[in-house]
Amino acid sequence: MRISRKVLQRFTGLPTGDSDLRTLLESVGLEVKRLDARDDDTLIDLEILANRGDHYCYAGVARELHGRTGRGLTLPEGVDLQLGDAPVPLTLETPLCLRYSLTLLEVTQPASVWPEPFAQFMAAAGLNPVSIAVDITNIVNLELGQPTHVFDADSLAGGITVRPSRHGETARLLFASAPVPLPEGILVVADQEKILAIAGVIGCEESKARPDSRRLLLESACFDPVSVRHASRALGLRTDSSIRFERGGDPDLVLRAAGRVVQLLEAHAGARRLSTTGLAGDWRDPQREITLEPAAVRKFLGLDLDLDAMAERLERYGFTILPGPDLLVRVPPSRLWDVEFPDDLMEELAKSVGYETIPETAPAVPMGSAPSYREQVRQQVDDLLVGEGFFEVLTDSFHGCDLARKWDLPPSHPYADHVQVLDAAEKGYSHLKNNALLQLIAGLGENLRLKVEEVKIFEWPRTFHPDPAAENGLCRERPLLTLACVGHSRPPAWGDSPRPADAWYCKGLVQELAVALGVPLEVHGPDPEQPLSTFLHPGRQAAIRLQGHTVGILGEVHPQLCARLGIKRARPCYLEIERDALETPSCRHAYREPPDQPATIRCLALTLPGTLAAAPVLATMQDAAPDWLDGIRIVDVFQHPDDPACVPQRTLTYELAWSNTERTRTTEELNTATEALLRAVEQEFGSQGVVQRSASAIPPMENGGSP
Repeated sequence: MRISRKVLQRFTGLPTGDSDLRTLLESVGLEVKRLDARDDDTLIDLEILANRGDHYCYAGVARELHGRTGRGLTLPEGVDLQLGDAPVPLTLETPLCLRYSLTLLEVTQPASVWPEPFAQFMAAAGLNPVSIAVDITNIVNLELGQPTHVFDADSLAGGITVRPSRHGETARLLFASAPVPLPEGILVVADQEKILAIAGVIGCEESKARPDSRRLLLESACFDPVSVRHASRALGLRTDSSIRFERGGDPDLVLRAAGRVVQLLEAHAGARRLSTTGLAGDWRDPQREITLEPAAVRKFLGLDLDLDAMAERLERYGFTILPGPDLLVRVPPSRLWDVEFPDDLMEELAKSVGYETIPETAPAVPMGSAPSYREQVRQQVDDLLVGEGFFEVLTDSFHGCDLARKWDLPPSHPYADHVQVLDAAEKGYSHLKNNALLQLIAGLGENLRLKVEEVKIFEWPRTFHPDPAAENGLCRERPLLTLACVGHSRPPAWGDSPRPADAWYCKGLVQELAVALGVPLEVHGPDPEQPLSTFLHPGRQAAIRLQGHTVGILGEVHPQLCARLGIKRARPCYLEIERDALETPSCRHAYREPPDQPATIRCLALTLPGTLAAAPVLATMQDAAPDWLDGIRIVDVFQHPDDPACVPQRTLTYELAWSNTERTRTTEELNTATEALLRAVEQEFGSQGVVQRSASAIPPMENGGSP
């Protein structure tokens, strides 16, 4: 929301300097996104809280500042409307319309130029003049936060009905060139022939007030916020009116705002009332009362406020203090949507005295507690990655639909569906992210555009995936470790040619993590079931597995995705591991008392073709081994000299550790068990060229020795 300093100071006293005003606004919860100083004014862009619809006007912002400073509050007044019969038959067919009023006026001498005070309203809000009547409704909305609407009375047919839309109905909305189909069940305002407006959202072309309209029907109403949000989302429209009503309107403002519109029309358009004002709606003020215990307030704030000071501060915000031994507070209709509990009133008092004046008291924490296993794992991973030259980053848990469209996903893809924020004022924060790749790679792209070509970043994000069966009924969350890199694996040095930070480098990081954490992570070939595999290079990616389950993915980002993100002449890589896999309790190291009798070590040297990985051979030996085999590991790799006539080969030495705690194992038993492992390997992989490598088969070295 954009407001003018010069206009705001008509409502309440303000600090002298812009920096002091910014500090004041932010200290009461109104975040200042931008200050734009002009020659004679300052325009202020505010970020309004999602639950404070009353802040979408000058009166609401001024009341918030008055509650803090006590510098007085001046609100515009209108004429008193005489209630009676409505100028046309008025029917409400739904309780979702809380209050609805109609006033018939005749305009005789509309002003051609707006007076300067009202011109400032329009200019600050970026509104262009339309007609005298429409401009006045916009100004009153900016003043009081109550949307109103004017119909051309001569364009109506019969009475007015507020009702749900029916199947197959259409409406020609304002600024639309053709009628728009309406979803069934949204709240509309209609006469006997057509739709006049979508309630709380937007009016229609056929009934709008034009510059030459002389008989005007003024509408002022309050609608249920959920119904307005439903209609706005169904039509894909967000207007000043819908943003205000979605956060909860003030039914008591209906007549007050109508009186203000009538006053301005009478003063600047020569308007006169042709009827009494009709009012419909069953809404009644529930007169919510909340008891506040002064002792609880003092404990909460850490300040010694007396009862009179608390009452005076709450009255500044519009609350009514009722007589009683404690503080009995009545909530005004404008705050029924966000003030329900004593804690809500304590927050108002905290804003009034100023958060910076509240004493800072750290909670009591027992000293000397050991870090949890989760904290230890994170610290180990952080140390490892920082040692590799990575920087930790924080990305938003939200992104916009424009970023989501860069995927170009089919509707059936797991990442095509998002948890969406229905009332996001900023389009860039309308989706909860369901992946971490896009933002991290976009971060690399931003660095590359700034000529930073060596980038390594990592993050501990959460992704959100729609799932009605989840515990919260909305989505499930996936905590992850993610990293992205581009450039080289280490800084270049004199006389050294560092390796690129490619998929092989990421594989090495996985192995480093596995060793550091004691978690048996394995890197295997691509897993087409992994949703991210589509967005990595098909020949330069791999799945990360733990105990037979895929827990992550690594690889080079697909060139097509790089092109969509504007990344040129670079090959960024991405790695993602589920955080739960890094913290697998079953993989923790447990202390074992060393045996009295050390294990017996035997070695098997096996020659493998270059196309066969070492891990499947090791797994086959583990499956064929008896339970007294303590472990198998690779202790040596010999790469055979390249021979164009032969398939590339390498010889791996597998070390077998046989336990003998009972001291009963004989040499014959060890030989038999070792030969059984060898036979299992030959049976499984012999057809692929796996053979045992004998000492006599190793070629001699040039000096006559052996390697």
